[in-house]
Amino acid sequence: MELLSLAAFRRFVQANPLGVVATTAVNGHPEAALVSFAVTSDGSLLFNANLATRKVANLRANPRAAAVIGCTGALSIQAEGPAVIESGAARRDAGEVYLDQFPGSRALDEAFALIRLTPDWLRSYDASVEPAQVSEGVPAWK
Repeated sequence: MELLSLAAFRRFVQANPLGVVATTAVNGHPEAALVSFAVTSDGSLLFNANLATRKVANLRANPRAAAVIGCTGALSIQAEGPAVIESGAARRDAGEVYLDQFPGSRALDEAFALIRLTPDWLRSYDASVEPAQVSEGVPAWK
């Protein structure tokens, strides 16, 4: 199975915004949280989190994250890559993208971080067919 195109990836995330993001604590333990993902035109994933959360502290210490998107259907996508806590103009620009997809969110609230995960590895799993189809690797748009 061929890896998703950028357009297909974006459509999937927009149709299935709930997912789980995983970070690594300073002690090496994994930590996961349910979040809402927005997707940018270049395929980056955006999510927000209160500045006091473990995931924000974890990303400051180790700026890599993993995500699973599509938790309720037969198709899911895993993504891994560097995660940046946006600031300044980049935060405002990303916040507008997030607010466009989630009107009324607190993405630009000063008590929240806006995080950009840029996938450098993807895995798609399609259980709607027999046998299930799996593809993984560097995103086709990279």
